[in-house]
Amino acid sequence: MSADRSRTAARPAARGGPAFVPLGPDELARRLARWIDRVGPSRVRIGIDGDETVGAADLADAISGALLDLGRPAIRVSTRWWWRAASLRLEHGRRDVESRLSGWVDAGALSREVVDPLHPAGSGRYLTRLRDPDRDRAVREAYRQAPDGAVLLLDGPMLATHALDLDQRLKVGVSQGRLRRVLPDDRQWEVEAFAAYDRGWDEPEVVLSYDHPATPAVRGLPR
Repeated sequence: MSADRSRTAARPAARGGPAFVPLGPDELARRLARWIDRVGPSRVRIGIDGDETVGAADLADAISGALLDLGRPAIRVSTRWWWRAASLRLEHGRRDVESRLSGWVDAGALSREVVDPLHPAGSGRYLTRLRDPDRDRAVREAYRQAPDGAVLLLDGPMLATHALDLDQRLKVGVSQGRLRRVLPDDRQWEVEAFAAYDRGWDEPEVVLSYDHPATPAVRGLPR
């Protein structure tokens, strides 16, 4: 079997259960969009659980486009725009694993300004950004109003640690080797935090094998 064909063969599940099913990137986005569309006709909140360096944000953008083809407008939000101020985020040091797991994101503000308003019974009045993570300053952004059928696509790593009231979460799964290759030198210490997350928090039903974004595979996605 050639190297290319080996990447398209069904892969065994890492922790038992069904095998990973290979899908091309475009088909994956379409299948995920159809799955999300079936969650409900009103507003839906979906977590794309993964770091932007491994392609989670790009995947969320692709799903957004596929949802639009189904007539569902998508609201794109990334947790990095909801980081707490650096004085609070880094109070235990710049490389504290416990803080990285659950202390960097202002989960209260994210729930109050995004997740809860986008509940089907919520006000629909939301923000997409709170704080510029590079400048460590608040962002002045006007509130927006979401239509009833809108889908929130929230990307970010370690989402399960923030106790957000999401309707569904899918995990962009990658190996530690992949993480070490894509994370810049000043973020290599975060590999330990990702490993702790994988050990300590349950996986959702839908998990992607995403070491190779051009040849992804998925487990748990209903047909």
